Amino acid sequence: MDEFFFRIVFWIANRFPGIVRIASRITLLRRFISNAFINWQAYSTNPRPRPFSMASSYTTWQSLTDRSFTGRHLPEVEGDQNLPGIEKIVDLWRRKENKEIPSVDTSILFSFFAQWFTDSFLRTDFRDRRKNTSNHEIDLCQIYGLREEITHYLRLQKDGKLKYQIIDGDIYPPYIFNVDETTTGNWVFANKEFEKLHPRYALDFVFNNVPEKRLKRMFAVGLEHGNSSIGYTIMNTLMLREHNRICDLLKEAYSKWDDERLFQTARNIMVVLLIKVVLRDYVSRFTQFGFTLDPSPGLAERQRWYRSNWISLEFNLLYRWHSMVPENYVVDNKLYKLDDFRNNTPLVTQYGIGALITAASIQRAGRIGLHNTHSFFFDPLPIGDDNRSVMERTVAMGRQARLRSFNDYRAAFSMPRLMSFEELTDDHELQRELKELYRDRIEDLEWQVGISAEDHDEGFNLGRLMVRMVGYDAFTHALTNPLVSIYVHNETTFSKVGQSVIEETNSLADIVNRNVRDSDMVVASFKTSTLSSGS
Repeated sequence: MDEFFFRIVFWIANRFPGIVRIASRITLLRRFISNAFINWQAYSTNPRPRPFSMASSYTTWQSLTDRSFTGRHLPEVEGDQNLPGIEKIVDLWRRKENKEIPSVDTSILFSFFAQWFTDSFLRTDFRDRRKNTSNHEIDLCQIYGLREEITHYLRLQKDGKLKYQIIDGDIYPPYIFNVDETTTGNWVFANKEFEKLHPRYALDFVFNNVPEKRLKRMFAVGLEHGNSSIGYTIMNTLMLREHNRICDLLKEAYSKWDDERLFQTARNIMVVLLIKVVLRDYVSRFTQFGFTLDPSPGLAERQRWYRSNWISLEFNLLYRWHSMVPENYVVDNKLYKLDDFRNNTPLVTQYGIGALITAASIQRAGRIGLHNTHSFFFDPLPIGDDNRSVMERTVAMGRQARLRSFNDYRAAFSMPRLMSFEELTDDHELQRELKELYRDRIEDLEWQVGISAEDHDEGFNLGRLMVRMVGYDAFTHALTNPLVSIYVHNETTFSKVGQSVIEETNSLADIVNRNVRDSDMVVASFKTSTLSSGS
């Protein structure tokens, strides 16, 4: 299937949405289209293994095998780049007059989920930014941790469940600190095991400047960033509840199973539930067509791109969707600024996750692109002696890695090179800015700037190259997970009860509805048109 074929498909989908709805209901047709689209994206560039990584500027055995070094799609650019000053480039992401550009219909819940989901595998090493601390898998390390010893600390060691606490009748993760004894200057962990969950230097950075009232009530979860936003906390709480709920179902059906088997089976089920949500609900939201992706079983194992996962630097930088962060988040008619929904677990327990999910589902996130990033990401954010902002670090990472140009990446992903800035965007003011910065040479345009500047095709939430690169990485990482292999994905692995849970789950809303009070009143959607948001 080539680009021309899918351009026709997208044109039809935009103008005749009824056809999309019909195609989604017919299993064979839905799977044919899904398979064709996935392979179109997955074969857009060379499959792994790649000859380069951040270990070296040329191919070495270490660059081919040591996944602690972040991968890369293309080798370093050669020669002098003669790029504009980094301050001028960073300014391209600033909101003009602090005015947010909302998305067409993508919800804040989508942006919450995106951060929570990608932080689990896009994990830059604090101490050496060439490296990562990732497992390179979709493995729900957000609630299980990156290593088995961390998983052990988070387990209840009874009935297969994860540790939890009850607040106002609802289940939440346990507190990492002793609430009564902890102060800003003296952290007292709730138990000795929780002190081993995360490196102290990481927590020092994450909890820097967190008010004491909030610090006392940070949750013990799998990743150090697990309390960084209420969206993160919502998702962790939801998944913990679902894991423990599944354990109850398994225990009732298989009374002879011990704690270990209950836990391991529930964990396997949970990872597959997440992959289904990612493919059928999350990735499908990158377009406004309303088509549900549903690949045929065994599709991946028949393809050349069925290779071991290795997160690339480009995928890491591509996902810096800070422009989605809204200026305000309204809950129960009360407006919260960004500082209010960062590092604020008490806000989650105050409202409950149902109310917060509904509020996030009916409000629009920001549009992904330039001149639409919240001012917070331009403020100094100290890491040791490094006092740069998030945006400065982001642009600097690409430059330090000597990433090749925007057009080089288009060519690498089977797309034609652009000949002018007019082909990149219809925004005349943006054209003028970019021409001035890059001396009217489209060949000099940096990849990081280009993917954010490129116009969105009709029906898409991202620029054309970003769609292609997100699709490639998403499909070739999710569908190579061992739990979705035709040799593993069966009743022996998940049990009959587990298979039923998997089959009845197709969206995040399905998991939400099973784990919140008054579920018929809760809205969980990555698309805001479910209810009027008034924004």
